Amino acid sequence: MNPLVYKSRVVNFHGTVDVEGYKLKIYSLVSKQFDNSSFPSKEKIKQLLAPGLPNPELDTDHKVGFGILHWANDGLYTLTNTWYDANMLRMKAFKVNDFRLEGPEMISLDHLNVITCVWELEISKYERDAWVRSVLEKEPKVLTDEIINDYTKYGYQGYV
Repeated sequence: MNPLVYKSRVVNFHGTVDVEGYKLKIYSLVSKQFDNSSFPSKEKIKQLLAPGLPNPELDTDHKVGFGILHWANDGLYTLTNTWYDANMLRMKAFKVNDFRLEGPEMISLDHLNVITCVWELEISKYERDAWVRSVLEKEPKVLTDEIINDYTKYGYQGYV
């Protein structure tokens, strides 16, 4: 069990990666006991986030969203978040045992009904605001490449 303590963590935005046809903004979130020196390659990021893609894929999936790699006090967690319909977010989270392995063990958090932790919520809030500003408030009410590029251009960086 985690202690009832809050200490800020570093968030870095690493641009976008195409994961099986989904354009995902990539974030790292790092507890003070870790550093970013072991940040994975783009190929490894794809491997870590792909299991969280929507299943089943639906006609109203926008194939855009964001992924979080969170080095928490008790290990690495991945969260794959994708926009669905007009204004809903689909998310799947995993705990990863030794991500450096060729085929790391990834344990779904579905059985815990976990949505996200307090540090990840700040990134989700930023992404919510970016989606509203870049997509929902735009005209025309059609999701164009230009609008998607506007949404994926920027990301949150700093401390949470």
